[in-house]
Amino acid sequence: MKIIYIILVFLSCSEILLCQNWLPCSAPYVLIEKIKAEHFSPPPIDEKFHTSVIQEFLEIVDTHSLYFVSSDVRVLQDYPLKLSDPNQNSSCGFIEMATQLYQKKLTEATRIISLKISKPFDFTQKDSLYFTPKEINDFAENSKELERHWEIRLKSLTLSRMAQTINSSSVKDWMAGEQLTRLKVGAKENGKINRLLNGNISPKVFIANALMKAIALAYDPHTNFFTRNEIKDFESSVSSSLYSFGFDLGENPLGEMSVERLAPGGPAWNSHLINKGDVITSVTWPNGEISNSVDFDEHEFEELVKASERSTGIFTVKKNDGSTKEVRLQKEKRESIENNVRSLLLKGEKPVGYISLPGFYSDWGGEEQSCAADVAKEIIKLKKENIQGLILDLRFNGGGSLQEAIELAGIFIDVGPLLLLKSKDEKVLSLKDINKGLAYDGPLIILVNGFSGSASEIVAAGLQDHNRAIVVGSTTFGKSTSQSVFPLTHENDTLGYAKITLDKVYRITGKSHQLKGVEPDIYLPDFYSIFEISERNYRHALPNDSVVKKVYYTPFVLSAMVPLKKQSEARVAGSSWFKHLQAYRKFYLAPISLEINAFIKHHQIVKDFLKGLEANGGNAEKSLYKVMQNKFDSGLLGVDDNRQQISKQLALEIERSVYIEEAFQIITDYLSPIKK
Repeated sequence: MKIIYIILVFLSCSEILLCQNWLPCSAPYVLIEKIKAEHFSPPPIDEKFHTSVIQEFLEIVDTHSLYFVSSDVRVLQDYPLKLSDPNQNSSCGFIEMATQLYQKKLTEATRIISLKISKPFDFTQKDSLYFTPKEINDFAENSKELERHWEIRLKSLTLSRMAQTINSSSVKDWMAGEQLTRLKVGAKENGKINRLLNGNISPKVFIANALMKAIALAYDPHTNFFTRNEIKDFESSVSSSLYSFGFDLGENPLGEMSVERLAPGGPAWNSHLINKGDVITSVTWPNGEISNSVDFDEHEFEELVKASERSTGIFTVKKNDGSTKEVRLQKEKRESIENNVRSLLLKGEKPVGYISLPGFYSDWGGEEQSCAADVAKEIIKLKKENIQGLILDLRFNGGGSLQEAIELAGIFIDVGPLLLLKSKDEKVLSLKDINKGLAYDGPLIILVNGFSGSASEIVAAGLQDHNRAIVVGSTTFGKSTSQSVFPLTHENDTLGYAKITLDKVYRITGKSHQLKGVEPDIYLPDFYSIFEISERNYRHALPNDSVVKKVYYTPFVLSAMVPLKKQSEARVAGSSWFKHLQAYRKFYLAPISLEINAFIKHHQIVKDFLKGLEANGGNAEKSLYKVMQNKFDSGLLGVDDNRQQISKQLALEIERSVYIEEAFQIITDYLSPIKK
């Protein structure tokens, strides 16, 4: 069931959807018909669906409710799209109307920003906000209320920026930097709006694409529409290699985009003109477009530089001595080491292997790479070190290929079913590991958290049902559906691509982890759970249900879980790190005052909390184990600076990780009866 792309030749137009006037008018109907034909359970195209489309559209074009007011929202909601009728479809009219309204509201936002940053903020007001999803972004009722929304946003951004740049707890010192910081924040916010109004993608194209995405998302959170450039980026995100300029970006204390790391042998490294710490002030692209880094936040600028359509650029670089250089770089293909499988040895009372799998990748475009095969190779290396247990880390692994999940789980069982798959025709199939034999049969822990989704959950659930692994961590994301990508064509023209939910995935018990997530056998408190990022919090998520199908398998015999769980709970209860974490979670959920004295106090408490976590965490002082390279990789690292640098960073993270330390101790507890 590998996902297969059919890449077609594109027309020579500047952007999808608007090559010809008629194209955006037909595109929504074509998209709906394609999704209707393939989707697991497509809803009727009725008034409720129309409401869902507008809801998703608003989320895309005005995520923080900073442009539209309630009356604008009603105008968009009341427009008769008539998506189910190709003869009365009025999507072109909606695009024209929404584009004009959007441009008007963006222009109004620049006025508000300029007004609000023209004078110092009043930091004595009792404003506050949440930094968690508990904050609800309602649309303002009128222009005055909208201005107030902007004032609170700009004020909070200014305070946050001052917290990064001012190393003092004095109100006087903070206020001395208020003007410069306020103007920088305003310039960055206006820069974002200017890109939306005058960027490479016109407002009309942006609105048209937003409508297409909104239609897709109204079916479920994982059905989506991709433009031609986005499909390339999607391919890259699930690939084991990528095209890169050869450096990683970050923000320095002054808020500038600086080079954090150079990839040895990459384009930037080979230029001999870019060094760590250099500031990227702007990039000139082949079409003449200039992207000034001051107009972007860190994530936006990094995504801009990574975008697949931007393969060459002239980077204006500010050196430490204040001089500037222009450096022409061209992306080169390199292995995505950061996203690939990595392994290390935890050398303690008992040698335990550790494998990190940040993401599932597959044989994408004939690369002949498979994360399942790569994990098997790492296991072979670790087995030569006589490991007595293995930790497979799937935290923050958002998933990928369904086939890869089956093949990965199959490494740890002989043969047998791993999951059930139900399609729209109501047929339920049993998907099995058909390869007899297994690569590793020793004690196994799978580490998960709330960001472990999709394929990660399939592996965790399948091996949990087989009693083959102890799942440790926090409840997983809760995505139990599978998608495939289809070209969206009309009269031999390619409109884009549709990623469509085709199947629902069930455990071999017939139950589903959809919405619920995979519950760990041994729970570890997780800070990130306060953000409530999970399938059950997504609009239009498919419901949880179950199926009945007989499957036959022989589960492994697993030592009694109760003693292991009690021992782990006792360690967590007595851990100063976990106590500190729980206190920080409660503190973080509270509203944050924007009154300057209170904000400075809040900032200092955050710094103290983080210092406390650092001081109380990790394995370094206890010396439960030493993190080592296996003998095979040790030789390779001597001739590969890039791998060496990344491996050192991973080793340092493992040494300081309370979660990996606890997983190590659980394996030690598991093995202790054998020792006796």
